[in-house]
Formats: sequence, structure tokens, C-alpha cells
Amino acid sequence: MIALIDQIADRDTALQILESLLRYYVQGTQRVEESDARRLLEQTAPGDPIMQTFIDRYIEQGERNGEAKLLLRQMERKFGPPDARLRQQIQEADAETLLEWSDRILTAETPEAVFH
Repeated sequence: MIALIDQIADRDTALQILESLLRYYVQGTQRVEESDARRLLEQTAPGDPIMQTFIDRYIEQGERNGEAKLLLRQMERKFGPPDARLRQQIQEADAETLLEWSDRILTAETPEAVFH
């Protein structure tokens, strides 16, 4: 499959397809094992620009997921379990926003104060 994606002339389109496939896999299995991701990445030549961009985005997504997970844990410890709306808001936030909220939780007296 990677070989087919590699034949797509437009690299941005190929990257989007590859990311969609990985997202589908992650959502379908609810996890990604490091060995599985490594195996997928090794199927494309090292240094290939599309793979480097993909790797960078994959790492960024992993960091963002980790930041969201940590903030959710902090929210639960400080205020009790966050409701579904707050959980979704945290999970959909970008890295910069998550960092800002992670700073605010240190002094916030209510869950709402973290987000405003």
C-alpha cells in the first residue's frame, strides 16, 4: 500500500492519504504500538520527504495527545472528572492552547477558569 501511495504525484495528497490511513488504524484499534508504527515507517525509504513530514506530524500528534491526557488527569485530580464537553474541548485543542491551559490549571479555582 505504501508503494501505491508513493506513486501519487502530489506529495501533499499522498501525505494526507497516509495520515488518513494511520488515523483510521488508530481509531479502529484504539492504540498504536510502537513496533507497529515503526514497521509501517520502515516500508518507505529513509529520508523520503513525504515520510519525514509524516514522521514529524506523527510525533507532533503524539505530543499533543500526551499533553491532552495529562491535562485531563490534572483536571480530574483537581476538580473531579471533567464532563464530556470539557473532555472534547481538551482533546480537540492545539498544542499551544493545551500548554496555556496547563499553566492556568495551576491557579484556577474552577474548571471554567482553566479555559477562559
